[in-house]
Amino acid sequence: MEVLRRAYERENDTRDRRPPHLRSWECYRIGATKADVSRLVNEGLLEEVFKSPGYPTRYRLSEKGRGLVAVEAMQHQEARVPAASILEAMDPVVGFDDLKRAIAHGIESQRRINFLLEGPPACAKSLLLEGVRSSVPGAYICFGSRTSAAGLSDVLFEHKPSVLLLDEADKMHHECYSVLLGLMESGEVLETKSRKSRGIRLETMVLAACNSSARMPREFLSRFALHAVFPAYTREEFIAVCRGFLSRAESCPPELAVLIGELIFDCGLGDVRKARAAWQLMTAATVEEARRVVDLMLRYSENGHRRQGVGNQVALW
Repeated sequence: MEVLRRAYERENDTRDRRPPHLRSWECYRIGATKADVSRLVNEGLLEEVFKSPGYPTRYRLSEKGRGLVAVEAMQHQEARVPAASILEAMDPVVGFDDLKRAIAHGIESQRRINFLLEGPPACAKSLLLEGVRSSVPGAYICFGSRTSAAGLSDVLFEHKPSVLLLDEADKMHHECYSVLLGLMESGEVLETKSRKSRGIRLETMVLAACNSSARMPREFLSRFALHAVFPAYTREEFIAVCRGFLSRAESCPPELAVLIGELIFDCGLGDVRKARAAWQLMTAATVEEARRVVDLMLRYSENGHRRQGVGNQVALW
């Protein structure tokens, strides 16, 4: 059935501009062996379109095969999550609209398209993963520092996720890569332990996030269709992100969100998470309260004792 499904996808690929009756294929194009294809031809599920000595034989689905796989394709279509729903769930992430669209359409296509998001802390990587997790029923999230190869294999065999979300992927145990390489290349997951073997083929998309890919194996990185590197925010970008995120996700008044962003950035207190923390520490939605909280955070920051204050207050303005 797996061979038939891949043949069906090949013959109905919208990127192929040829007329449908000309969309034949060679067995290696769909990752099938000659033995598998020959058996399906004998069963009347495939038919030979072109056969000549010295040239690869070309095949396509027969009417019987097309009818059989169409039922599964219909069920597959019913499980499709619209890109619009995924984009809506990622709305709290400010900017990166082209990247969000690429991820959303990749998930909607149900193809094995893998994405890696790399960048400094609090640049919206985890927020993007959470948006996918909340909008895609078949998504499953793992955290690199708490994931073993055996645990990852169990997740794939038991849950068969449509999207595997890997947060903190740069902190994974090295043996996890052996599981992911096969999954990302061919969809195959093979495991042998205690003299017992098991295997499965999945159409799982991998969406991973990391702070740095420097220590990741090259063969792992090469399996990502898009490796997006997020640069550090400029002051203007940081304030815009704070305004958008705090107002959308935390119901903070936009003008107050701008002030919090300015204070956090100018005082070198950290990233967008610190801006969110400042809003959460505030007891009133006022400018004075925002300045008081940032003053408190600054005074007790790592280098706060070195800063020059005015009396007991740190001069922020």
